[in-house]
Amino acid sequence: MNRRRVTRAVGAVLSVVGVAAAGCAPLPATGPRLATGDGPGRSSGSGTGSELVDAPEWVAPQAELDWERCADGRTRGLPEGALVECSLLSETPVLRLTVSGTPDDAAPLVVVAGPDTAPDDLAVRLAQAGTEITGARPVVIVDHRGQTGPAGSCLTFAARRTLDGLADRGADPGSPELRGDLADTAQSCTDQLSGRELDFGAPGAAEDLEELRQTWDVPGLAVLGIGEGARTALRFAGTHPGRVSLLVLDSPAPAGGDQEAATRTALDGSDAALRMWAASCTRTECGPGDAEEKVRAVTRALSGAREPGSPVPAALLSDVIRSALADLSGASATAASRGDVILGDLVAAGADEVPPSVRTRAEELLSSSLPYVAGCSDLSRRVPVNRVPELMEEWSDDQPFGEILAAQLSACSTWPVPGPSPVELPGPAPVLVLGGIADPVAGAAAMEPIAGMLTAAGAGDVRTVTWGAPGSRVVLHSDCARTALASFLDDPAAAERSGACPS
Repeated sequence: MNRRRVTRAVGAVLSVVGVAAAGCAPLPATGPRLATGDGPGRSSGSGTGSELVDAPEWVAPQAELDWERCADGRTRGLPEGALVECSLLSETPVLRLTVSGTPDDAAPLVVVAGPDTAPDDLAVRLAQAGTEITGARPVVIVDHRGQTGPAGSCLTFAARRTLDGLADRGADPGSPELRGDLADTAQSCTDQLSGRELDFGAPGAAEDLEELRQTWDVPGLAVLGIGEGARTALRFAGTHPGRVSLLVLDSPAPAGGDQEAATRTALDGSDAALRMWAASCTRTECGPGDAEEKVRAVTRALSGAREPGSPVPAALLSDVIRSALADLSGASATAASRGDVILGDLVAAGADEVPPSVRTRAEELLSSSLPYVAGCSDLSRRVPVNRVPELMEEWSDDQPFGEILAAQLSACSTWPVPGPSPVELPGPAPVLVLGGIADPVAGAAAMEPIAGMLTAAGAGDVRTVTWGAPGSRVVLHSDCARTALASFLDDPAAAERSGACPS
């Protein structure tokens, strides 16, 4: 383990825990905010740029999509009283979640998640989480563009094997053989996408939001971006600044397209989340042993998976583990989350055993090509191939994830490179950021840097809620955070400027 980096990351996390444990106590201010009229220039056509004075009104749709009850089985697990309806926005699936008593004339909250999140699953999870949000307004979930087309199914079996084998022990990221295999991997998708290779990242997904706004004939949208969906929300805000009524970012993934910086952030967050989970989760589902034994078990599993021919290769197993670390229940939850179960099964398994829960999650991650297509399409600053071995060596002490995440940097090296996408925000739109204290994507103790980045990008009113637990997608796990979100939606000006929710 790289003790300096992890000590710094975990130390920053623990400095927040003392505040978060006190419940909804105020956190330190996030620093001075810029004047709302001085942000970066905006794209023309959709908004009024620096001339914006007020955010557009958030109102109910004047026209509607053609909603119908979703097909049986798509939303299995909905609690009693919840209803999910389905529609299409061009080729993009859209879902509407309501509960008994949701007002028909309320302005909907638009939710976008990342390319690795199925809208059906998200609708069920939001419904199961509680009615703090859906009791007051419909929630409309817009799928990430490309999930149902060739962008979601373009990777061949051979391409999958190439990506899964990147972190195998002995693999050389600079070898001509691997470079050729990676070129074939990209071509397996670009051949099917016929010049639309870069249409499925955040910029393309953001245009689906603008199409929704135009279809509804409303002046602006209230958007909640979850995880990697925050990139879509931020892109919509930057491209159409006059169309954002308010903006909520839950566990936002790093934006800006810098691959090395985003991976460093993910490495620190993953290490911190694993160690905090191991130390804090005492549920039966979290497996046997103390904190160090849990961490050693996960480390052994990942090390063993680096041998060629492993049933679940290390690159894929790392993705499974980190997705589990994003879905932790927190100490105050009444039941273990799926992430707790997956990690606990891995801890309890023998060195050569792959638990069924791990295999199932691995198969789910392999079911769509879109995370590869969309993720690579959002990277404008790639790590050069000759830098990958250097980072593998540099991060080798950051076990268990360092070398594996470094090796995976070459996955996008042969994908077309998009233009830069600077983060820009309209000053008048209120912004709320929610985040855990150790997130395997957003990083460790990331709230202050994120709030500072948003302020520098032009946001004039940034409010934060910090969840005192490791994990991601806070609205799915914290009653306190959902209550804070509901208060913000009801009256952004009256919401706490900074607050904390217990674990």
